[in-house]
Amino acid sequence: MFDDPKALTSANWNDIHFFLQWFWIYFPLVVTVALTVLTAHAIIPSLIITGHLPAKANAVRLPLSLFALVVFAAAVVMLVLGINSTLDVANFWDRYLI
Repeated sequence: MFDDPKALTSANWNDIHFFLQWFWIYFPLVVTVALTVLTAHAIIPSLIITGHLPAKANAVRLPLSLFALVVFAAAVVMLVLGINSTLDVANFWDRYLI
């Protein structure tokens, strides 16, 4: 069925460390992008239409969108680095769903 497990070396633990490090950097970046886009394209226009914010608040949308774009680019880089470190983890752990 499956091969007997072997003891992990320090290099294997280092690969696991880098994989988890990239994942924990990636996760807050994705949440930041989602909240920034939600604020810029849903909350601010809704508050302007209902009159809770003045029309001048519409000027904040462009900087928020640009910030979301920069954070999205950083998240893509973190995702690529995480996938790259996943290939190192696959050397000793071939099952991703368990």
